[in-house]
Amino acid sequence: MKYKKLSLITLGCPKNLVDSETILALLGEENYILTDSHKEADIIIVNTCGFIKAAEKESIEIIKKLCNGKRKGQKIVVYGCLVNRYGKESPSIKGVDMLVEGGNPALLVDVIKDANKKFVSAGCPEVETYPRIISTYPYAYIKISDGCDNFCSYCLIPKIRGRLRSRSIKDIVREAKDIENMGIREIILVAQDTGNYGRDIAGKCLLDKLLLELSQLNFFWLRIMYMHPAHLTERVLEVMAEKHNICKYLDIPLQHIHPDILKKMNRPLIDYNTLVDRIRKTVPDIKLRTTFIVGFPGEKETHFKILTDFIREKEFDRLGVFRYSKEEGTPAFNLEDPVDEETKEEREKIVMELQRRISRKKLKKMVGKKLDVLVEGKDGDYFTGRTEFDAPEIDGTVYIKTKKILKPGDICKVQIISADDYDLYGKDY
Repeated sequence: MKYKKLSLITLGCPKNLVDSETILALLGEENYILTDSHKEADIIIVNTCGFIKAAEKESIEIIKKLCNGKRKGQKIVVYGCLVNRYGKESPSIKGVDMLVEGGNPALLVDVIKDANKKFVSAGCPEVETYPRIISTYPYAYIKISDGCDNFCSYCLIPKIRGRLRSRSIKDIVREAKDIENMGIREIILVAQDTGNYGRDIAGKCLLDKLLLELSQLNFFWLRIMYMHPAHLTERVLEVMAEKHNICKYLDIPLQHIHPDILKKMNRPLIDYNTLVDRIRKTVPDIKLRTTFIVGFPGEKETHFKILTDFIREKEFDRLGVFRYSKEEGTPAFNLEDPVDEETKEEREKIVMELQRRISRKKLKKMVGKKLDVLVEGKDGDYFTGRTEFDAPEIDGTVYIKTKKILKPGDICKVQIISADDYDLYGKDY
């Protein structure tokens, strides 16, 4: 076939990024050439996010901009969650040539080669192992499952991505070995809920067994993201504590703390105080990341105060907050007693200011400590990197002052000499 130039834009979460890396590898095998220039590209693929209104808006704005600048003969393919959400009813944008549901990268490749269909449904295929072009060196994401069985009342993921479908441990380990051979230093396990991994295969969580297998490989770090609080087992915590190369870091979105709101969210009514204490007792020195939603329908000032009191007491190391987004198609869409946007914004600001002070206090305690830092780049006179307590893109950065020449993927021994609200500053030792 004639060589064709391809441009791919990825929006949304790391799980989407994994899909994009697979698409690039599969199209590369078909002699397509990747280009950063949208003008030069024969085909532009937009791997969309459609989880909430803000993500949907971003996707649509980018697609419209591409269509407005489209040249003759160029094809624009809209792929992924936005199409999964709306199907054939996806927002009509003049200039879009194909709509392809996400979840099956190999299907997308076939569709692009054929290029005769306007809309293609992917269904809910098994999560297969495909070749990938890793775009995030010196770390890489590994998607261990797709879909979700939790059915939180505000969330569209089961509708967009389908029910839980876990990959086999054998396939994941095989992919990890391939990534290891590329010189990647850190792998990050992602899924809609890593704590539910394997439940569809074995009727129980298999994450502990997967961690034991992966910890035998030669990665410097192994990180776990997106852990549903109801699915964190004691055995997973024990494995985290035992294995030196599993980051003492856990991303465990709680979303709220008050039982009234948790019930409306269809979230587990468990004792979060005890859960946080148990995690910290089993895995000493662990750093915890969580997220909360403010402004959910029915959230009163009393509910919000209990939430902020909990945040103040537990002092999470990393914390994100989202304003509730009313999404059509979710059970929460029709809930009464909505919270106005001004109140949502004010509550978001209160939580983030509270967390800013907590983060500053905690990072000040890191001054004087000596830490391993994974080098990722350079910013002015400083080399930049992360500790095991920081996930890429969302957590803090370590700024390193050194006379050495460091390169991405190096592990630098750093003594922390100062800190600000979210970042650390250090020198090599």
